[in-house]
Amino acid sequence: MNFILLFLMSCAVFLGASTCTARELASDQVERGQAVHAESLATWLERKFSQAELERLRPAEVKVESHACGCYDEPKKHFPYLIVVVRTPKGDLVLRPELQEGAPGFTPLAVRSGRQYCEVENEVNCYGSFADPCDFTDARFGPHLAAYFPTCKSDDSQTVVIQQHEVSH
Repeated sequence: MNFILLFLMSCAVFLGASTCTARELASDQVERGQAVHAESLATWLERKFSQAELERLRPAEVKVESHACGCYDEPKKHFPYLIVVVRTPKGDLVLRPELQEGAPGFTPLAVRSGRQYCEVENEVNCYGSFADPCDFTDARFGPHLAAYFPTCKSDDSQTVVIQQHEVSH
């Protein structure tokens, strides 16, 4: 079971896949020697599922999605943010991929149930309901990111791209 979860997390990081399942397990596309720190995922799964449920959990029931939110998203712009969502039958874990001492790791951001995003620790205190994972990151981290990307959500960002494109021709 741990190998399957490790593989799914590796799939999102190394392959940059928008969605992957354990079917890729048989392929040689992932270097098996790479270390992935998945303690936070394992802890969450152990809280969410009993040992018997974990043993019965089929690889196809756990999916990993990666989302690259950005200023040029259409139809709605988002602040730049990378997230990974591990989807399970009992809810989804939303994580931020990052490098930790040279190895890929993940920081848990929220637990998603339907459209509702809640704190990982207790799943009672919630951030709100969001249609898209990028809407969640905008709500949670947007005020901080706005200082670094002041034109990201304005029409000015489109103008800059158009002007650069016209100048280069």
